[in-house]
Amino acid sequence: MEVQYYLLLSAALLSIGIYGILTRRNMIRMLLSAEIIFNAALLSLLSLASLDASYGTVGGALAVIAISLSAAEVGVVVSIAILMFRMRGTLDTYELRKFRG
Repeated sequence: MEVQYYLLLSAALLSIGIYGILTRRNMIRMLLSAEIIFNAALLSLLSLASLDASYGTVGGALAVIAISLSAAEVGVVVSIAILMFRMRGTLDTYELRKFRG
């Protein structure tokens, strides 16, 4: 399969993720949209790394590192969301403005 199809799919996923972040106020939905953007970036990275055989292992290693960083990010954001829900009873991101000093 051609690399262009993967890049087109990556662009579509990126568009869906950006739309989700800009239109949603729920923290969990925004996190899921950010994960869609992250997966679009990983797909484009791996598809571009597959163009040359010498970059294949480097692209795979970068993808594994990026996935581990993403897992850490999800853990931090979900813990913040749980804390916010316990304190405010909502996951609306506009409620975070009230935490400013």
